[in-house]
Amino acid sequence: MEREMHSYLRAVLQSAEGLSLMLGSRYEVILHDLSHVESSIVAIYGNVTNRNVGGPATNYLLQLLKTYGDEAPNSLNYRNVMPDGRVLRSSTIFIRDEEGHIIGSLCINQDLTDFIVASKLTQELTAFQQPSTEEKHAEEIFAHDITDVMRDMVRTELELLQKPVAYMQKEDKLAVVQRMEDKGIFGVKGAVEYVAERLGVTNYTVYNYLKEIRCAKR
Repeated sequence: MEREMHSYLRAVLQSAEGLSLMLGSRYEVILHDLSHVESSIVAIYGNVTNRNVGGPATNYLLQLLKTYGDEAPNSLNYRNVMPDGRVLRSSTIFIRDEEGHIIGSLCINQDLTDFIVASKLTQELTAFQQPSTEEKHAEEIFAHDITDVMRDMVRTELELLQKPVAYMQKEDKLAVVQRMEDKGIFGVKGAVEYVAERLGVTNYTVYNYLKEIRCAKR
């Protein structure tokens, strides 16, 4: 469409095609001359919204101009949905003359549909089953020796209590042994001796704790 354009719009026009080529095929760059809202599109690069030169301003553009006039703010990275369900990320950047009057806008539309589909697929492929509270387990330990695994488990349990051993009462130590028993630590050779050492009690005391715990479960 041949029309006389403001020099500022012509300056932006010189960059629009290069911007489109840099952004790629999922983008569309549109230049609007808002002195003619009924046929405001003076340049369009890319084909996301299936419009052509000579097309009108959008209802959103008209709403911004009606609401704010020359004070209309740029609107960046907002969501649009096409009639066919495609999801777009859009930006509207206003162009003003030397007196601050809005004379046009540069609009950019990005088709996000393929990225959203890929994102959902990636989430499905990398999803974990969420365990119930009863099933929830500690972070898995990958060690080269079962003794290292046992020591890591004991260390973790003691850290969770957040109380120095010297300040622990019998109830605290019994609770620690209870959790270690539930996690199978005492199936490891030498576990009783190691736990007793870390808790500052005798092996006999740990055996008594275990007896008390196991009897309570019957």
